[in-house]
Amino acid sequence: MNTLLSNTFIPVLSGQHNFRDLGGIPAIDGRLIRRGLLFRSGDLHSITDEDIITLTHLGLAMIIDFRSPREYEKRPNREIPGVKEIIHLPIYDAPRDLSAKYVEENNEEGLKQLLIDEYERIILHYTAEYHQFLYEIAHNPNVPLVFQCSAGKDRTGLATIFLLTALGVGKEEILNDYYHTNIFAQAHAREIIGILNSDGHNGELMRPMLEVRQEYLDAAFLAIHERYGDLENFVFRELKAEPGLLKERFLE
Repeated sequence: MNTLLSNTFIPVLSGQHNFRDLGGIPAIDGRLIRRGLLFRSGDLHSITDEDIITLTHLGLAMIIDFRSPREYEKRPNREIPGVKEIIHLPIYDAPRDLSAKYVEENNEEGLKQLLIDEYERIILHYTAEYHQFLYEIAHNPNVPLVFQCSAGKDRTGLATIFLLTALGVGKEEILNDYYHTNIFAQAHAREIIGILNSDGHNGELMRPMLEVRQEYLDAAFLAIHERYGDLENFVFRELKAEPGLLKERFLE
């Protein structure tokens, strides 16, 4: 059953449980992010007809997609009436190439390390994509919008951290949103682990790939610290976020 904008952290789609509104998150200055404008999500391939009606009622106008071409060719988003623009900012999904191999090898440590390395790699090699992401959100007239990757947790999770930082949201609230992914993704994680177990593998080995964890963020923040000083410096100087425009547009 769909829930339409009833709470900041309640998903509104049946076919994509990690779809959620950033509206209602408080900034340090006491204002709130406006509801119904900024959404984060995993892919929209398995959404239902009812979900499409929900998104149409939301007035969804733009999709920013961080998936690589092979990802969106394999699992294309369903068409959503009213969407005027789809912007592709591909961030290559390197862990996918190794995760299946490590499961076959029963390589638990390799799987644990994959996303630690991935978060560092994203910081070092994809600043242009995240700069463009923040630019589109500040300037593009097509709102409401959703930004997404495949699972909506890592590439999208980092994008959300950068956006919330630019909007003046405090660290505690930023981390609260990041870790809520584990609540929304738990049913999907159980499903994937169950499938692997049925195929004769140790499905539990995949759990690190299906969750967000502090060590992943630590890897990203360490890469930021070593090159840019701190998160704020990275967001405002390297990614060239425009806090004045973003706050005027999305805070109330």
